[in-house]
Amino acid sequence: MRNAVALNTGKDEEHIVSVILHGRPEHRLAIELAMDTLAGVERVVQDELGKYVLVIGAPTARQVMQQIEALQTIEGVLSATLVAHHTEASEYLNQEIEMSSLILGKADPDPAQIIARSTL
Repeated sequence: MRNAVALNTGKDEEHIVSVILHGRPEHRLAIELAMDTLAGVERVVQDELGKYVLVIGAPTARQVMQQIEALQTIEGVLSATLVAHHTEASEYLNQEIEMSSLILGKADPDPAQIIARSTL
């Protein structure tokens, strides 16, 4: 099992995490503006009560944690909590996948291909 806090593996990879953020509703606009300035941070779901689901992508775990720390320092943010962390070799992120072959059992991909497909 990979150590989730490994900072540099020497491999070309991408760290993808999901974060739940809760902010004060009256600070929602300022929070969203500040979030939009952070590289690799994408708002996936949000509501008017100040709750957000975010996805953060970065080449290292350290950069992911720096973005989470930056989120926690935004005025009005009550909490920013990492929910899931996935690391993927960069070479697999841009591959086209024919899911019907995989689902119908017409292809017998190597295990690395199955892992790459499951992250889409």
